[in-house]
Amino acid sequence: MNALAYCGLYCQACSFKVAYEEQDRNHLRAMPAKYDRCKVDPLEPCNGCRNDPDPSCEIRNCARERALLHCGDCPAFPCERITAFASDGIPHHAEAMANLKRIKQIGELGWFVEQEARYRCSCGSRYSWYVRICLRCSATESDARTQGFANGLL
Repeated sequence: MNALAYCGLYCQACSFKVAYEEQDRNHLRAMPAKYDRCKVDPLEPCNGCRNDPDPSCEIRNCARERALLHCGDCPAFPCERITAFASDGIPHHAEAMANLKRIKQIGELGWFVEQEARYRCSCGSRYSWYVRICLRCSATESDARTQGFANGLL
């Protein structure tokens, strides 16, 4: 479950995580200017927000206090906190609300299968939140989705 952030983001598509695991800084270069200061930092492994000792994430703190796997499990969903997060202007945050609603429809396992197919190219390389064209073979994310349908993953 470490691939699902409390807010509903798919951690396996995190640009920082993919850049480290693929050893390809281009995943960082494609990120919005807000992250410019991080784009030159050394590539480091990411343990995800579930293991992050930084207590500043209000969403994580709230979900932990309520013993929730993710915000979609909360009786107050969608609350002001998650709505503000999903509409804060950071493009990948905008996916959070739709992800949480989708999880409610098909469950965590079904959602993980969809996300894996969405963010993994047929060549094995990975897409990230801001890189939707494979850096290895130039296939697009929609090519991966088509391949997922062909392989019965979606």
